[in-house]
Amino acid sequence: MLAVAQPRRTSIFVLSDRMIFRDCLLCFLNRQGFEEIVGAASVAGFRRRGGRGAPDLVLLDLRQDRADPRALLERARKRWPQATVVALGTPLELAAHAREADGCLELPGARARDIVAIATAIEKARDGHVSFPVSAEVERERRRWSAITARERDVLDMLASGADNLKMAVMLGISERAVKAHITSLFGKLGVENRTELALLACHAGLHCPASETGVPFRTVEDLDAAS
Repeated sequence: MLAVAQPRRTSIFVLSDRMIFRDCLLCFLNRQGFEEIVGAASVAGFRRRGGRGAPDLVLLDLRQDRADPRALLERARKRWPQATVVALGTPLELAAHAREADGCLELPGARARDIVAIATAIEKARDGHVSFPVSAEVERERRRWSAITARERDVLDMLASGADNLKMAVMLGISERAVKAHITSLFGKLGVENRTELALLACHAGLHCPASETGVPFRTVEDLDAAS
């Protein structure tokens, strides 16, 4: 006979708009004995799906189709300052979106039991959020991305969405010459040699331009909360 998992007290919120991914995580956590588990595509969805109080652990999927994961992380932090936020993604995605997370689960190598180990550590602490170390690869990527300015990040977001220099200049209210200077700076900081390599790296990092003119389906976290 299969052993029955003992009930676990840790409250877990799976924040992802990928339904199959989210439901598989919830099913696994339930089988591990976690009873207070909720999954939703937005922060507001936690309470609307039956969540009580505040979660102890937020598992943030960085491969969001509808919202900027950085905005989701910021909103979760503001809503639940004592919660431990652990981001799931590749080292590149983790560096681009989740430098402020308390921990990381690196894909594709992370295993389901790693989530249980993290939840167990939080359960033992029971006194606010817990921080977990990151791998050397994630730390290297974080150092690269930490050198990027806010304006360069805007340019990179738009480049990933296919905008040309003129369109970027209009949307950002700067000159085309300034756009070119930002792109050249990004070449050096991210270790690429041309615009195509830069755009591919931005896409692999999961970057999207949130502006509606580009046709990219990213929505503000406020819109998603209202629709949840």
